[in-house]
Amino acid sequence: MAVAVPAVRYRRIAAELRRLRELRNLSAEEVAAQVEGVNLVKLSRYENARVQLKPDVVRALLDFYECDAELKEVLVEILRDKRRPGWMAGYEQLNPLYTDLIRLEETAVGNKSYESAYIPGLLQTRQYAHAIISSGVINKPSVEERVEVRINRQSVLTRSESPLKLWAVIHEAALSMSAAPGVMTDQLDKLLQFSQLPNIRIQVMPATAPPHPGMTGPFTLLEFRQRDLDLVLLSGMLSSDWVEDPGQVDIYRAAFDEIMATALDLDQSRHLIAQKRDQLK
Repeated sequence: MAVAVPAVRYRRIAAELRRLRELRNLSAEEVAAQVEGVNLVKLSRYENARVQLKPDVVRALLDFYECDAELKEVLVEILRDKRRPGWMAGYEQLNPLYTDLIRLEETAVGNKSYESAYIPGLLQTRQYAHAIISSGVINKPSVEERVEVRINRQSVLTRSESPLKLWAVIHEAALSMSAAPGVMTDQLDKLLQFSQLPNIRIQVMPATAPPHPGMTGPFTLLEFRQRDLDLVLLSGMLSSDWVEDPGQVDIYRAAFDEIMATALDLDQSRHLIAQKRDQLK
């Protein structure tokens, strides 16, 4: 069964199509008259993400707008979904937003995350993930499935071609979560191992840190080859939301820069993680 491209990506691509048309000072009527296979109704639906966007039509529009070659490549790649991980085939019943996140991570080049209470999902051990997920109100089979998905997600960090660059800032409180014996020890060991990879940077926000933007809650900034396509995911207990507006995304980008500047540096962070681990032994 065919799988739809993430709705949030459709909306961003649709916004790009409208932006490029307006940048060229073209009316919808002019485009509909000159691009084969496009009429006013179809163009309106494409620019408002009301239909499934077909790569050949999107490419024709991008060519007509004389779109930058790299931007065109990124947009068409997302539409074709050619980087969709094969292991997702059995998990399409997951929350659509979570599915969006997984598939977007496959196309993204960078992930900047701030977490105040938990170890980021991309850095969790299987045992830690099980402890976190099973603490929610979901049935046991679903717990096992979600744990498997969370572990499989981590393949973006170690893939041979362009591994995802992860910059995670974790509050010190997340390093001290009570769990079954050995779970946190192994998790902190895993963080230290991850921190040795060239594409992963881990900082700790100390409990003694002054006020900073991360105090408003955790968020994830996904970065793509084209800055205008960057997105922010805000995570909450009852719901999560995407921030798509480029201006608002830039606010979170600046917030993350301030969070990084407030946190311990990389060496200090590794030292604190090791210290917390040793205290558990």
